[in-house]
Amino acid sequence: MPRKAVLSGGKKDEIIQASTEMFFQNGFESTSVRMITDKVGGEIGMFYHYFKSKEDLFDQVVERFFQNFEAKCRQMIAGCCTPEEFVDAFLPLYQAAMDQYGRIEGGMHWSVSYAMHAKTIAALVPVLTDQLEKMDVPSPLPKELLANQLVYGASATIHSKTFDGMDEEAQRGYLKKFIQTILSQ
Repeated sequence: MPRKAVLSGGKKDEIIQASTEMFFQNGFESTSVRMITDKVGGEIGMFYHYFKSKEDLFDQVVERFFQNFEAKCRQMIAGCCTPEEFVDAFLPLYQAAMDQYGRIEGGMHWSVSYAMHAKTIAALVPVLTDQLEKMDVPSPLPKELLANQLVYGASATIHSKTFDGMDEEAQRGYLKKFIQTILSQ
C-alpha cells in the first residue's frame, strides 16, 4: 500500500520544533526518536510517517534553522548604512549564532560540526551581498565577492586566538577596520 502524502504543518512542525530544542540541548547522538515522540505525545509510527529517519529529521531541522537564521540576519542588518553600523549589528548576531550552534554540536562527528559551521558562514553571504547592494558600496569588485571576503574573513578573525583575547571594544574596532579595508578595495 502506498504511503499517504505527508502534509506540512501540524504534528510535523511540532516534531521539528521539539527536536530542534532537543538537538540543541542534548546533541544529535544523545537525542533518540523515542525522546522526540514522547515530548510531542506521539508514537514511533507517527514519526516515521513524516520522516524516513532521525537523520532525515535532522536535515529538516538544519534547513529550518538556516531559513530562520537568514531571516534574522536580514532583519538585524536591514537598517545598516555604514560599516560601523554593520559591525554593531553583525558581531552580536554572529556570536549568538555560534553560541546556538555550539549547543547543538554535542555528540556530532567533527565532519558534521565543520559542515554546520560552513553552512552558517555561507548563509550570511547572500544576506550581506544584498545589503552591500542596498548600501550602494562603491567598488569595482562584484558585491558577492566583497560579501565573501567580508564574511569568510570576519569568521577567520572571530575564531582566532588573538581576537578571542581582545576585549569587546577592541574586537569591534578591529572588525570595523577590517570591513573598511575590504570595502575600500
